[in-house]
Amino acid sequence: MKITSAALSGIQTAQVRFEKSADKVVNAFSVPDQSEQTPVPAIGEIAPVGVQSTSFIANEDVFIEESVNMMTASFAYKANVNVLKTWNETAEKVLSELSA
Repeated sequence: MKITSAALSGIQTAQVRFEKSADKVVNAFSVPDQSEQTPVPAIGEIAPVGVQSTSFIANEDVFIEESVNMMTASFAYKANVNVLKTWNETAEKVLSELSA
């Protein structure tokens, strides 16, 4: 049963890797906290009008790297599911041969 435990462990590892990468992608595109933002200085004697807008640029490298990690984790998950399917089919064939 080492095959099934290895496949299940691989599935769990792939799931954790996918979730961590997804969190990193979400955090790369989140708006920073107010404490992390630097205020925009006033321009001369012009009074501020309307709502102050803040902008940020998501780190493209993080997005690309974590997208690749998520795809890799997805492939690993699918591969381990296929190992379990193959193991199940093989076990069924062996049992059917033994019972015949």
